[in-house]
Formats: sequence, C-alpha cells, structure tokens
Amino acid sequence: MAFACASCGAQLEYAPGTSVLKCPYCGHENPIAVSPWSTVAEIDYAAGLADAEQQAPTETVSVVSCKRCAAEFQLDPAIQASRCPFCGTPIVLEPRAVTHLTPGALLPFGFDAKAARAKYETWLSGLWFAPNDVKRLAKTDAGFIGMYVPYWTYDAATQSDYTGQRGITVVRTVRDGNQTRTVTETRWTPCGGRVARDFDDVTVVASRSLPEGYLDRLEPWDLGALVPYDGRYLSGFGAQHYQVGLADGFETAKAKMESVIRGDVRSDIGGDQQTISSLQTDYAGVTFKHVLLPIWLNSFRYGARTYSFVINGRTGEVQGQRPWSWIKIGLAALAAIAVALVFVLLMDKN
Repeated sequence: MAFACASCGAQLEYAPGTSVLKCPYCGHENPIAVSPWSTVAEIDYAAGLADAEQQAPTETVSVVSCKRCAAEFQLDPAIQASRCPFCGTPIVLEPRAVTHLTPGALLPFGFDAKAARAKYETWLSGLWFAPNDVKRLAKTDAGFIGMYVPYWTYDAATQSDYTGQRGITVVRTVRDGNQTRTVTETRWTPCGGRVARDFDDVTVVASRSLPEGYLDRLEPWDLGALVPYDGRYLSGFGAQHYQVGLADGFETAKAKMESVIRGDVRSDIGGDQQTISSLQTDYAGVTFKHVLLPIWLNSFRYGARTYSFVINGRTGEVQGQRPWSWIKIGLAALAAIAVALVFVLLMDKN
C-alpha cells in the first residue's frame, strides 16, 4: 500500500513516535486522523474460532518467503532489502499474493532506525564476557528493518479447583543420652480449594520466524496505546502475517496463565511448603485480538558468524544472540578458583 506525497509525488512514510506520514524528500506531512470514538474491539473466542476466516475481514497482500527460515513477510516497496530480516540469509524479492485475517489493531513504532542503532550499540557495548573488539568489529549487514510482528492477545476469567498438601515446618529438640540435637520436620496435611483470577491481554507471538524466548523478553508491551489497524502506519515498514493459528495460540496462552494460577494456588494453600496434586481450570468469557507489534530487526557479523537481534519498537529493549570471549570466561573462572583457594588457606590458618 503506497501513499503519494501531495507535494512532490514521492512515497510517504510513517514517522515513528508521531501520528503523521512524512515525505523523506521534501518533508511534507500528512496527518493520520484517528477518530476519538474509535476503539480496539475484543472478539469472542468461542464464537469466532470455528469460522473465523469465513466471518472476519481479510486482506490480500504481497509477501516474500525466505527459503532458509520459512519466514513470510511483506515489505514496503520503498524498503530495498537483500537479506531476510529474520535470519540474515540473502533473498530474492519475488513477492506472491496471500490472503490472511486483517489485524484488528497495532502499536505504532515509537522511534526511528537511527535511535534503534543507538540502542543496539549501547546493548552491544554492555555485554558481559564479550570480546574487547566486538563493538568496533561487529558490523550490521544492512540497515535496520522495522517489522510489525503478529501477536494474539487473550482475555479470560478463570476459576481453578485444586487439591494438594500444606507443609508446616516444625523444629524440635531431641535428647539422645547426654546430648541434644535439633530436628527439623515438615508436617503435611491434605487440602483443597478454588482460586479465581481474571487475565487481560495475555500476549502470544504468532510468528515462528524468531526465537520465542527473545520475543518474550521484549515484554512488557504498552497495549493501552493500541490503535485500530490502519495501513498508513505500515508505510515504510515491513509486516508479517501470523504463522500460529488462533487455537494454537490459546494453548500457549493457557500455559502462561497456568504458571500464574499455580502461584495463586500456593498462596491459597499457605504454610511453609506446598504441593499441588491436581489442578482443573475453567475458562469463561474468553476474547482475543489479532494485533501487530513493532520490532526492529537486524543482524551483525563478528568473525565467521552472523548474530541476530531484536529491539522492542516502543521501549527500546534489546534481545538477541551475542559472541562470547572464552578467554575472558576462562580467566574469570581461574580468578574465582584463586579466591576460593586463598579463602580456604586463611581459614586453615585460623
């Protein structure tokens, strides 16, 4: 989708951190008008699951496929990419048409590529046990690509029935002849109950092109700043369509919810220790949103390897692969052993 500049005819691009499209050549600006009454809708999960693709709005876009990592993404025509933004593999731009569910909302980028590079350099220079010359020699293969990555968000009201055991620690003194000793025991009693918790906007990445662990560590996202989906925010950026379906995404969301619910159960059991024997959760009022979240993508070369990294396009959080200096790690290990030996020798003298 292209938006021509009314002044010079060049393609307008979204200016991160603003609500305008800006011409990179003459500086002309077009405001992105957002109605004050516009809202980001939650969609009922149960009603929309079986026939979501038949009832929900769809759009047809041109996507590029990477033969190495299987990523599929659309690039703005103004982006001259020669490498996959997800794995760094050289690609040939041979777009094909794909129909997918139209996202309901997106988070606009909060800062531009220049700021993304500064955050990358700060992250790189702060890495522990990195080679001394990493900042000087680590070169990015190309410019930063701003990519809107697909996510599902889920809301649910949960009630969980559980059974388990409560452990109370008891310390008592035992006399053995003329000597006494302290014995610590745990007394267990069975228990059961119910806990309730409402979840709001549990995020699940719907892309398989990036390591999920890196993306999870980009959280939290300021989802309160979501705006209704508008293709103008994509001008000058790339976008990926979802690879994880709605139902599979909800299974991941339930796993995230369960870890929180288990914490609630342990608090409800009380005592000094807790065990959970069974846990059954009912999910009610489940709703979802299909959203696009902004991530800066790039990779850098150091030595013979390519290292990929991602940057939260709102907060600037950086996560990714990095080189290690095994010399520094070895010296640190030797130093730790030396300190331990000195401590042991001092203790022996005393």
